[in-house]
Amino acid sequence: MCKELVKDFISSIDKFDDKTYILSIIIYNAAPAIAGYKPSYLIIFHDKGKRNLYQAWEDYKNFIKKELRIEFYELKKANNSTAVLFYNKDQLSEVLNQDKHSEFLKAYGYIKGMSLQQSLRTLKDRYKKVCPHEIGIFLGYPIDDVIEFIEFPEKKALTFGYWKVYHNVLDAVNTFKKYDEIKEKVMKLIMQGVEPLYIMNNMLN
Repeated sequence: MCKELVKDFISSIDKFDDKTYILSIIIYNAAPAIAGYKPSYLIIFHDKGKRNLYQAWEDYKNFIKKELRIEFYELKKANNSTAVLFYNKDQLSEVLNQDKHSEFLKAYGYIKGMSLQQSLRTLKDRYKKVCPHEIGIFLGYPIDDVIEFIEFPEKKALTFGYWKVYHNVLDAVNTFKKYDEIKEKVMKLIMQGVEPLYIMNNMLN
């Protein structure tokens, strides 16, 4: 992804009020999930940058819940930061119910056939101490790469982007490119003055 474009985007949205700012951040980051390219996207809102995104999230999450085309679930709140999983309900359910995924998740306390909300609660419970590695399945990472990362954490990845890649590099690179392209589209539209909610509802189908 073009670093200059990201820099210009961040500078451009800095003039927005907090509600429009956090909407822009969400729609930019979660664009691959909103567009249906991946089942979910994790965003951590904190108070460390120019804007207090932790407070902005608290102030506007109910508004965002009504307007957002996808669901969200708060996984962890601590030290003025909130980890929020934005997800497509049907798509995430389908991913978690795949046999290879449900069998893998059994080792971490998930039960085959449990509801999506039960799976999210289990993930939240495991997130209390540290971000659990199986979250990669929820985020749509290839299971072979998730397993490799867990079993051989010191192994050098073949490449990396949205996740560390140990297998099928070409497929991963093409996926990264697709994610980058939709996020770049969002940045350019917002910088052109298009409202974030309009982008989400009309331009990410």
